[in-house]
Order: sequence, then structure tokens, then C-alpha cells
Amino acid sequence: PRQPVAESVRRWVEADADPREEMDSLPGVLAHLSDAWRRRHEPNLVLAHYHDLSTDLAGEMGRLAGRLGLDPPTPELVDAARFERMRARAAQLAPDTRGVLKDRSAFFRRGRSGAGREEVGADGVARYLARAAELAPPDLLAWLHRPA
Repeated sequence: PRQPVAESVRRWVEADADPREEMDSLPGVLAHLSDAWRRRHEPNLVLAHYHDLSTDLAGEMGRLAGRLGLDPPTPELVDAARFERMRARAAQLAPDTRGVLKDRSAFFRRGRSGAGREEVGADGVARYLARAAELAPPDLLAWLHRPA
């Protein structure tokens, strides 16, 4: 049986996992992000924030293309990358290599940041923020958690 989302998130936040062994744990995710954050100025590393992609997709795609030495994206490519278009093609695009998704379109739930806050409530968000502050540098967390 599936656990309530708030309970699953609580366990994920509180897990004291070795980040090298459990990369999907909160310590693992923040260790990976912290490493990328330390190296963010290197020419072979690009960080993209979901909020930036969702509010200025064409601009972010252009920025990424420039960093990768590619031609700027065509309007058709930008349109194909929009949330609504990707959700319409969920059967082809949703990652499900193990076949566990009951509905691939559910992978593309809302297309906006912050929906998890509704699931875990204010106490869950506070626990997460406190735990994240133990695991990652403040400047990374400021970038990661900036208001939408």
C-alpha cells in the first residue's frame, strides 16, 4: 500500500543516508547539487532552474544552446518543449523504464513549482528547510528555493 505523500516526504527528509550509496535520498540529492554548485562556473557545467524554464522557456533554451555551442532553438522546438505539449505526448516522453507508472501523463502533473508544499503543509516545509540547511550551502539553497 502507498504511504501518504506527506509521510513519504517526512521519511525522505529525515533519512540519515550515505549520499554515495543512496543518491535519491535528500542527503544524496543535496550532495550532488552542492558539487554542481561548487563547479557552476566551469565551462562544461550548466545549471538550469525549473522556474526559469517554466517562465522563459525560449530564453533558457537559447542560453543553454549558447553554452553548448548549438544554434538557437527554433520556435517549433521551443513549442515542442512546452509543458502542455510534453504532457500531451506523455506516452512517448515520460520516463518509465521499469513500467511502474499507472498513468504516464501523471508524470506531468501541473507544470509549476511549489505543488509539494500543498502536500506536506507548513510543518513539513519547515522540517525540509531545516534539514536542507544542515546539508547544503546557504547560497545554493537561496538559488534553489527562491520564490516563484
